[in-house]
Amino acid sequence: MHYKIQVLKIALSGILFVCLCGCASQKPKTIQDLDEYYQNGMKAFNKKKWDKAIDHFTLVVINSPGGELADDAQFYIGECYFGRKEYLLAISEYRQLVDRYAYSVYVEEAAYKIALSQFKSAPRYQLQQDYSLMALQSFQDFIDTYPSSRFSADAEQKIVEIRAKLARKLFESGKLYRKLQEWPAAIIYLDKVLELYYDTEWAEKARLEKAYCLIRLRRFDQFELLFKEILARATPQTDPNAIEYLRVSHRRELRKIEREQRKRTD
Repeated sequence: MHYKIQVLKIALSGILFVCLCGCASQKPKTIQDLDEYYQNGMKAFNKKKWDKAIDHFTLVVINSPGGELADDAQFYIGECYFGRKEYLLAISEYRQLVDRYAYSVYVEEAAYKIALSQFKSAPRYQLQQDYSLMALQSFQDFIDTYPSSRFSADAEQKIVEIRAKLARKLFESGKLYRKLQEWPAAIIYLDKVLELYYDTEWAEKARLEKAYCLIRLRRFDQFELLFKEILARATPQTDPNAIEYLRVSHRRELRKIEREQRKRTD
């Protein structure tokens, strides 16, 4: 048994030695070698052969971390992972570019791609939105740093989309509590929509939902003020049925109070 173990160890050592020799023989030693590896990496990248491209670009970065092609190769490693939709790995590689090669012409695009990767990593609105919040901050930082960038318009649009997504998450929570007839809890979430995301399409929906909750809580003074605001802010897209429903609900609740009062006096 001991003999077999020794033989296995020797065999494994031999395999490891061969592998190391192979790696050593492939190690680029000149500028021409590095340029060839980079060009091969670009060819693989353009053919979407991501793994092969990553191998070539990584060799360039490892063997010449301060060379002329290092920042290019580092950027395209991030691009490979982005192309494979492995966004967390892409973020890591883009950040290495930003941290190590601040002089690079790719830093601006890498900063944008970090935010975009966070945006693409975020799940649908019902789930935890940590990556949406990170992307929101990253896009805002990008716009502040590069206001004239060719990516700024898209960054601004992504901010609009993220805010709408976050607003919807809060709105749907408020709507759920409204369906459960947990009126105060519903108002808490709806107020957050109005406070944080007042400029999204969900703000109007939140006002309508909140108005109904106020009716059911019989806070009629607050309802009437909010209802005036709803009418003042109404647009052609505002659902007239929703407004009419509030009027009907208000009258119904008032009649209910009248019936209750009559019962108490009878």
